[in-house]
Amino acid sequence: MSRVFLVLGFILIMALYSEAKPESIEAEGCCFKFFESKIPPSSIKEVKKTGSHCPQQGFIVTTNRFSGMCVRQVSVN
Repeated sequence: MSRVFLVLGFILIMALYSEAKPESIEAEGCCFKFFESKIPPSSIKEVKKTGSHCPQQGFIVTTNRFSGMCVRQVSVN
């Protein structure tokens, strides 16, 4: 009987410390407010598209001064 509790205890510990999360609950990598001004192309370091699980699609832009700015569309002029 003690082995059963030992195994159940290990399963409980693994479940509590598991990093697996449902994608619908996680809001990381989503944009909720968007930067509306133009960003000079020379200051853009990185652009990532938001995940397909996000309610609003957009891009996360990293510049020399700011990281994680959300924009609706990236256009380079």
